[in-house]
Amino acid sequence: MKFESIIKAKPLGGWFIELTDKQTGMSVVCDTIDEYMTKIEEMGAAYGPDIEVEWKQGEGVIPAYINEIRGLMQKYQDEMGLGEG
Repeated sequence: MKFESIIKAKPLGGWFIELTDKQTGMSVVCDTIDEYMTKIEEMGAAYGPDIEVEWKQGEGVIPAYINEIRGLMQKYQDEMGLGEG
């Protein structure tokens, strides 16, 4: 099952992630990585472990936001014991 995650810039600075279930069209806005991980777990529960996430970048997203999100995702995965290796 496919999910789409679009990193978008807030008008006054910062970022958020718009998460969309491609099958149902349901979409939620996540302001933190914890919120994002909770929502993708909730939305993906019906599909089991076989989900795919397609990442996109919205207009106005600066490289610093991408790097911040990557770092936060890695930290979350490490804390949850989900890291590879």
